[in-house]
Amino acid sequence: MKSIFDKITKFRKKRAEKKALRKESLEESNLAEEALPEEFDVSTMQKTKIQKGMSSTMLVNRNIADLMNQLEETFSQRLLRMIDERGMSESEAYTKAYVDHRHFSKIRKDVNYVPNKKTVLAFTIALELSLDKAKDLLASAGFALSRSSKTDIIVAYFLQNKIYDMFEINEVLDVYGQPVF
Repeated sequence: MKSIFDKITKFRKKRAEKKALRKESLEESNLAEEALPEEFDVSTMQKTKIQKGMSSTMLVNRNIADLMNQLEETFSQRLLRMIDERGMSESEAYTKAYVDHRHFSKIRKDVNYVPNKKTVLAFTIALELSLDKAKDLLASAGFALSRSSKTDIIVAYFLQNKIYDMFEINEVLDVYGQPVF
């Protein structure tokens, strides 16, 4: 996994250098050196022992009704709340996520709507979420970031480095042969 992060960083550095050279030829004066991204912190994606889960909270004498009272926010509820917290309009959020208006309407109307993982990842980028908040949004839809998925690793890299440019993310996804958003 470390090598993939190194490759992404190397790719981005090369692209930044090419960009700087192009910029330098156009504007020889007043060239501001581009800041290169920090290295990805692999430790945030290391396996952790689940401390709070269904099995640890379920007592022998509990019934299903008690467990149903412990439900958390659904994906739809959490997404709408996060959009409000960021002061974004709904149309701004789904446009940045490249989600169709009709698809977003389904998400808004059905509190129990379960999207595909790609849709959730697109919203994590559109809402400019931190890696932890992105993990929460993914969990609300029943997903997690996996260290065995190139797409997940690439998206995690960009979230960790607070880079929310969908075009840049798509470019790296394409370089690694992954479907783009």
